Amino acid sequence: MIEIYDLRKYERDYSRYYSGRAGAKFPIIIDGERWMIKFPESTSGVSAKSTRNIPSYTSSPLSEYLGSHIYESLNIPVHKTILGFRENKIVVGCKDFDPMKTLVPYHDIRNSITENEAALSSSSSSSGEPLSDALKVINTAPVLKNNPVIKERFWDMFVVDAFIRNNDRNNGNWGFFINGDGTATPAPVFDNGNSFFNKRTSIVAESHLKNSSSMVQDAYGTGVSFFLDNNGSHIHPFDFIESGVSSDCTKALKRFISYCNLENIMAIFDEIPESAFGKEVLSPSTKQHYKTMLQLSYKDRLLPAYKKLCS
Repeated sequence: MIEIYDLRKYERDYSRYYSGRAGAKFPIIIDGERWMIKFPESTSGVSAKSTRNIPSYTSSPLSEYLGSHIYESLNIPVHKTILGFRENKIVVGCKDFDPMKTLVPYHDIRNSITENEAALSSSSSSSGEPLSDALKVINTAPVLKNNPVIKERFWDMFVVDAFIRNNDRNNGNWGFFINGDGTATPAPVFDNGNSFFNKRTSIVAESHLKNSSSMVQDAYGTGVSFFLDNNGSHIHPFDFIESGVSSDCTKALKRFISYCNLENIMAIFDEIPESAFGKEVLSPSTKQHYKTMLQLSYKDRLLPAYKKLCS
């Protein structure tokens, strides 16, 4: 089992603050290094037909940890995360990036694009980004264009986010380091807290495990990407991947299949304890739900798409 760290003993750092809407976050110093502590968000404002199916707080810290470690297992650079306990809650610690590098989110690069450089279809929005706009920015922004690594990272995130059911790769949740020569390097993947249905109780997980159609819906039958098609509708990522319409997406699928080891990914879940410090971390039913969900999406959608497009 992994260690759930007691983070109560570490000093809070008041010299740095973080943006983002999903829950409180602040830095602490661990062995001379800065870590951002992210707390679960209250669900008090979430409407539901039955409040018993929604926990008091999201499981976003666990989702952040799981999503990030799955990225790592796929050989994709990602921020370092640990699970911990602070202020009577299970939290996630995210190690700060190199302090000598400045993170520039995609949102800011997008805002720098002039009409002479690219005709974007809409203004930046928190509700969705036209996929065509994101690709135009990648291909035309002076600091991004002609950089195949940037494009690869975008499509790797598109495929892996579909796999872990992360529908919130918004314009502030991915970005770049700007180098001294004016070029960009993709930052490690960060902000995976919207993965794995973080507003559900273990009661829902247990119920869905008993219903094959519910499991199929959870694995790949529903859910959309943050990115929009040309009609302004959210893209269903599995359908898009299977379509083969983007050769760059197909290349990312090929990379995913080459690195994906389901046994290793299942071990990530198995190493998480059921509880720590008197708090639930990952219940047996939720653990099995997550594992089954990933196995189904791999077996029924991603592997067949690979065989269809790459054989």
